[in-house]
Amino acid sequence: MRSILIRGLLGLACLSVVVPSAHAESATARMGTVAPSGTPWSALLSRTKKRLVKAADAKLGKGALKVKLYLGGKLGSEASLVRRCQKGQLAAIAVSTGALGQAVPELYATELPYLFDSHKSADRALEAAKPMIRELLAAKGFTFYMWGENGYRHFASKEKHFLAPSELKGMKMRSQPAMPHVEMYKALGAGAATISVGEVSSSLANGVVSGYDNTLLYAYATQWHKEIKYVTLSSHIYQAAIVVWCSAWLDKQTPELKALLTEVPSGEEKKGKAAVRAMNKVLKKEYAKAGVDVKSLSSSQRAAFKKATSGVRGHFLGKTSAKGKALLKVLESNR
Repeated sequence: MRSILIRGLLGLACLSVVVPSAHAESATARMGTVAPSGTPWSALLSRTKKRLVKAADAKLGKGALKVKLYLGGKLGSEASLVRRCQKGQLAAIAVSTGALGQAVPELYATELPYLFDSHKSADRALEAAKPMIRELLAAKGFTFYMWGENGYRHFASKEKHFLAPSELKGMKMRSQPAMPHVEMYKALGAGAATISVGEVSSSLANGVVSGYDNTLLYAYATQWHKEIKYVTLSSHIYQAAIVVWCSAWLDKQTPELKALLTEVPSGEEKKGKAAVRAMNKVLKKEYAKAGVDVKSLSSSQRAAFKKATSGVRGHFLGKTSAKGKALLKVLESNR
């Protein structure tokens, strides 16, 4: 069962490619991810690797492209990967939209609390916003490749469930270092500690924080769930994952290779998201087996959290550019 679960997670991957010299016969692509080995995030990369190599063999000659995968964050954190990609030191990255927000802050619009009420709502809005997101990314040195998914984030704690906004007041919670996440905790009166993913388990064990928020899938893959006792299915932020090529690297490649690397098979995005979503019911049972008490918010409790965090939208509008405001308008009108 565990191996099935682990294979079912969607990964936040990063890719880097060693540029071949003028006399080299092939390009060697080093691909890395912050997700553990054996997860569907790594499975997604393995599938991408095989597809790209096969296509390069067929179109450019056998051995034209070699790909090596590096898992478990061996090529750096999401923040580091975004910076390196923008500088052209990597070929591509696959990270959360929240992580890319450090370079393209307009993308924070996609992770505002309670922006989407369902997966279908998120899918519609993000698809409608794709052209605008492509432009925003291109302006900052990234080339959009495809959507992935982390999923709906939930609250987890060592101490209690959070069934009302007031119950988070004074709590020390691990937060992703992205504006919507930090501002959400501020709105709820909690302390937001922007701890790197590799330090969350030890921070929970040592009492640096008493909880976190993330998807059931990601927390299970990283084993964070072993350090908590309560999960509140709050679904407060839907978090997409996104794969982008680093334009400074991509633009140096031959037109033939560039075309191959930017072609996404029909249905690939849908397939990746479906694999993640199918696991949630099974994961609830696995959390229960691990001694974690999982509770869902009622519609009225969810409404209370939505109201309590509504100010994050205003904060974003007050800080973002005209393009960021336009992006949010597209998302809200198509959800």
